Amino acid sequence: MSKAPNAADREVGKRIRLYRREKKLTQPQLAHHVGITSQQLQKYENGINRIAVGKLVEIATALKIEMVAFFDRIPTVEPSNDNQLEDPQFDFTHEALLMSTAFMSISKPVLRKRILELVQAVVAREFEAEALLDDIERQPARSAAPDA
Repeated sequence: MSKAPNAADREVGKRIRLYRREKKLTQPQLAHHVGITSQQLQKYENGINRIAVGKLVEIATALKIEMVAFFDRIPTVEPSNDNQLEDPQFDFTHEALLMSTAFMSISKPVLRKRILELVQAVVAREFEAEALLDDIERQPARSAAPDA
């Protein structure tokens, strides 16, 4: 894998600048928050340097935005053969991609957060219901007549 920035790195940099300006922060202010020089932040924003994931998390935290905001609708980059993801958890269905795209179209962060909480609650309840059904199925059948 090349260490040179690619189109996705440059797009993430542009979005950092966009969100920084939305929050009315200067480069020196944001750089100070995340422990880098303003020159390094400028290189990130201009797509000259790649950004480590940990540093991107710090930037998102300082800007009070979700990490996914940096990646919404960025075209995917074809991985090289030696860098393909084999893990099935990354095998997104068409429905998951549609859900993700629709979710990121919601402009209000508070609404996105509430929808995420709703989905997490549904998932938690679904697992609880499945576990309860499994427990019921494992129990021996009870007779309706009392023992004499």
